[in-house]
Amino acid sequence: MTKYFFILILFFSNVSANELLNITFLGTGTPRPNINKLGPSVLVKVKNEEIMLDVGRGTTLRLNQIGNNYSKINNIYISHLHFDHIVGVPDFWLTSNLWQKKTDTNIFGPVGIKNFCKGLRQSYEKDFEYRYSGNTHSKIICHNYSEKKIIKNNFLEVKIFKNNHGHIENSHGFKIIYNNKSIVYSGDTTYSKEVVKNAKNCDILIHEVIATSKKMRDNNKKLRSVISTHTTISQLSKILNESNPKLTILNHALLFGVSEKFVLNEIKESYDGKVIFSKDMMSVDLGDEINVFNIGN
Repeated sequence: MTKYFFILILFFSNVSANELLNITFLGTGTPRPNINKLGPSVLVKVKNEEIMLDVGRGTTLRLNQIGNNYSKINNIYISHLHFDHIVGVPDFWLTSNLWQKKTDTNIFGPVGIKNFCKGLRQSYEKDFEYRYSGNTHSKIICHNYSEKKIIKNNFLEVKIFKNNHGHIENSHGFKIIYNNKSIVYSGDTTYSKEVVKNAKNCDILIHEVIATSKKMRDNNKKLRSVISTHTTISQLSKILNESNPKLTILNHALLFGVSEKFVLNEIKESYDGKVIFSKDMMSVDLGDEINVFNIGN
């Protein structure tokens, strides 16, 4: 059963709070600046373990808003190297050191992630010389997905799979597994058989979507090119019917001349499962039930 709540509530469950798998949407936006939808980033928590999926614009601001001091976030997974998914990494790293983070941060990513991290270290070396002596700060340690496809953390298992982001060869999605619960994060993708396979009967599917008005699509060649690398409403409906998740949360929504309500109504024409849009600061508890918090204004 899926329940939707518009304010933060307390609920009773047979599952203790420590056993709940929690998702917090730190940012749900796109490359377009939007103060209400910061860059894509999802925080996943269980017990005393926290991981992040992508680190978009303003991630540290959202972490501060929820009272997170960064100390438990030791593993970050990057879906691909488009700037809107990684631009928040230096801010997270530098700010976590100001907050005296004691542990190093592992950053797992596609081919190119090690060069990205090397560039970060070089870009901020003067800042570290000024603020810290020797190796007294926490470091970023970068790992390439080509070296490992399943990563086991303390409690969470993360499976990395390739999706289909058109022109981007090294683009990935993630399947997070805890006990018998699973969350799938599509990453940026058009229709992908790998997404369908990994999302089959999952508890929660976090999936991107693109939708446009006919006028904007017909009159904008660049927009038509963008559409070809993302998931249209018809493609999304096909994915959902084939994978049958308990709850689908639409994220990183590229909407041009149409509303969220329009998208949901279109999906309902061919799919009768539960589908909602993500909001910044929205939180989801996954246990025996799925409880969604903070989806009102």
